[in-house]
Amino acid sequence: MNQFAFVISKKHSNIWFASSASFESFQNEQRVDHASSIEARLADMLDQDKEVLTTGGLIDADVHPFMSSLEELVPYSDKTLRKRLRIGEFKNSSFGENTFTSDSFKLPFQRYDNIGPLHGLRTDAVPPSGRIPGADKEFLVKDLLDRYDTKFAVLNAGGGVMAAYHDVDLAVEFNRTYNDYLYEEWVKYDSRFGMTMMATPLDPQATVREIERIGKKPGVVGINLQNINIPLGKRHFYPIYEIAEAYGLPIILHPDAETSGEYAPAQAVGPASTYMEWHTTLGLVAQRQIISLVCEGVFERFPKLKVAFIEYGFSWLPSLLWRIDKNWKALREEVPWLKRLPSEYILQNIRIGTQPSEEPFHPGDLNEIIKMSKAEDILIYCSDYPHWDGDPVDQVFRSFSPELKEKIFSTNGKKLFGL
Repeated sequence: MNQFAFVISKKHSNIWFASSASFESFQNEQRVDHASSIEARLADMLDQDKEVLTTGGLIDADVHPFMSSLEELVPYSDKTLRKRLRIGEFKNSSFGENTFTSDSFKLPFQRYDNIGPLHGLRTDAVPPSGRIPGADKEFLVKDLLDRYDTKFAVLNAGGGVMAAYHDVDLAVEFNRTYNDYLYEEWVKYDSRFGMTMMATPLDPQATVREIERIGKKPGVVGINLQNINIPLGKRHFYPIYEIAEAYGLPIILHPDAETSGEYAPAQAVGPASTYMEWHTTLGLVAQRQIISLVCEGVFERFPKLKVAFIEYGFSWLPSLLWRIDKNWKALREEVPWLKRLPSEYILQNIRIGTQPSEEPFHPGDLNEIIKMSKAEDILIYCSDYPHWDGDPVDQVFRSFSPELKEKIFSTNGKKLFGL
């Protein structure tokens, strides 16, 4: 085994390194009763699962496939990229593939480390093969899709994310290569897989070309745009919105680029000190971006565009709707292009992933939050497999009515992804 093994982090979806010895020890501990425990869990939960699964089929809008190594990109990369990434024929075999010097390539690291044993990945998702959770397609299909009778699962990048990276040309080529890898290795593996294509938000023209290249392929169901330090309402993004609307592809925003590059978005007041603090403030990024999209008039210019915020929670939605409507009533002269209440644009054009669902003191209060925000038609189910704070379909939203579950688990996702 090599000197280091890849351990890929939660949320920010960047690659972390752990010593192979410690990871191998953990793997051995997990393998002992792994197969039997999986079968036992499947049997014990079968009847319970059937009660929560929808008649229309479960649509999971957030599943993370991982690479065990950047070497998996070699078949889809050109010589220049392989040289920059030091993979393939440029792998540094003399000193070990992960020996870094000050001038060697490093994927943009998210600054906050989840201190869990697998840095934010679920320990029960380690496959019998011993690979990183989320890297074994066969096991993922059994452990997630088959268990919950998932009709369609949307794959969102689980490797290094280059959206906020300083070398935009390198980011463009990396994303193109990763898109080909994800499509060929994962989408073609199982008809229940779809994918969001990686975009380069710092280069809208390159993103448009990439959408033109693969945006109409069967199984490409969205554009993984990423947050950078340019608010989404700015004209900078108009070329991307125009082609996304024309192709019927939703824009997906997912916490990956936050604090992982030179062009990362600001953390509200200032940088956090811990992963817990950073993770808790992610919802503020979504709120800021939604406000920008609405107030800048994006949905007047692109009325059919859908923008989904995944992994930012949703309990903050009522206060956002109320505050933005209140301010518009007094300050509408500043935004004369808005023809309706701001909340109406949000409920028509914004979609929000359920994960990580907040846990109020009284679980039933989530129902009240949804009612207060009229969010029945905009929430989409996200398991976030295989991450530590994922929401297994059998364990969340127990207090929801069958009608509401049907919308969240199935109907809303089908409409968003054109299924």
